Amino acid sequence: MRRFVFFTSLLWVGLWGLLFSCPVAAQSEGVVYLPAVLNDYTVGWHWRTDYTVTVAARTTNLPLAAIDHEGQPHIFWYHTLTDDLLHHVYLTSAGWQTTAAPAPVESESMLTAAPLVDSAGRVHLLWFNKLPATEPQRHRFLHATFSAGAWQTPREVMRSKYSTIDGWLRLGVDDQPRIAVTDGFLGWKATLYTLGGEWQAQNTVTLPADADIVWPDASDGAHLYGVSNNILQYWRWSGAAVGGAQALGSGALLGRALVFDAVGNLHIYWRASADVGGRLITALHHQCIDAQPHASEVIYPAGAETVSSAVGAGENGPLFALAWQEPNRKRLMLWDGCTPGVTVTIPEAAGQSTTLRAVAVSSNPRQVCVFMQQDATDVYTVRCADLD
Repeated sequence: MRRFVFFTSLLWVGLWGLLFSCPVAAQSEGVVYLPAVLNDYTVGWHWRTDYTVTVAARTTNLPLAAIDHEGQPHIFWYHTLTDDLLHHVYLTSAGWQTTAAPAPVESESMLTAAPLVDSAGRVHLLWFNKLPATEPQRHRFLHATFSAGAWQTPREVMRSKYSTIDGWLRLGVDDQPRIAVTDGFLGWKATLYTLGGEWQAQNTVTLPADADIVWPDASDGAHLYGVSNNILQYWRWSGAAVGGAQALGSGALLGRALVFDAVGNLHIYWRASADVGGRLITALHHQCIDAQPHASEVIYPAGAETVSSAVGAGENGPLFALAWQEPNRKRLMLWDGCTPGVTVTIPEAAGQSTTLRAVAVSSNPRQVCVFMQQDATDVYTVRCADLD
């Protein structure tokens, strides 16, 4: 009898454990509420000992980060009130190394596109650069690569008299960089540039009235995104022509963070008020538009937890990472394409007060790094995890 009671108790414990360890996502009114994970240990995630590095107490916009093929994290930032330069710090076996992106010191530089790492391990950087006022076309984009501890001499992509130009960098077939730039008064046209010794304009088109985002295709043309009457719109630019608009469902782009991965998925995330489980909270939202294109349902990666900040990053591969701050912990989720994966807690030392500033992800090697600023100092804590 005692053996039977013992077995029955184990069975009940096992059933309760199964119930709480295998939650099912709830869904309401077209929004998916992802389940909370009760156990902070996640199989396949191997967190390294944290690093500390001096970055900056203040930056203009959030820093951008990448992981090279040696598993070395890189972080880039700028602060217009300090020196108008781009700053770069990366980790080596000898410790943290500091470089300056090779922008001319007599001009102003601003980060506009996330760094990308090609299959040879080179880090590609595209940035906006403003020349002195004596130049008739003073607004331009520059591109350079970093490898073996040194920056290549930057190449000018294009110039414009308009400050409203915007640019997107993608690594195409055989790692050939491709850049799309919107130009003209309020960005009425788009031009594709390819690198053949020097940067050359490939095609130029007039943008549809509602198109704002121009993502270069890996080999031909580009993918355009915009919003009309709260409906997400998509256009395919092929050759010298732009096709008709395709409606993707309700949504918005303005005021939301946009991140592309290398296989053509667009991740959109933002914080906004939402009624979750009968409580009005500031919730983290995420939506993905795949390469078909098809827009996913909006999900709440943090479930019913209030989120005070969030940072996301893609890579030259299929992965996307999103990290966020909940009231008592920091969390991180990975996507493979538009498919969400597990959620993990980012480990922190007891009593440490930090703010999320950047995240980087890589599929070669499989790794993720999170950059967190200590209080309001210029010291960052960097946490990296190796992934199975």
